[in-house]
Amino acid sequence: MIADKAYTHPSTRTALRQRRIKATIPERVDQIARRKTKGSAGGRPPAFDPDLHKMRNVVERC
Repeated sequence: MIADKAYTHPSTRTALRQRRIKATIPERVDQIARRKTKGSAGGRPPAFDPDLHKMRNVVERC
């Protein structure tokens, strides 16, 4: 699934993971900042492929 930042809520990511759906969703700035303030307890950032995300507009135009 390729989505924009509106779909980056943790519950959305969790639901996709439970269904074994790979997602390419960029993190919002506030989520990055919150994760960094937690330090090592904040976990690692979710996987994101910027090249794949660039192709999102092709799907939206079809």
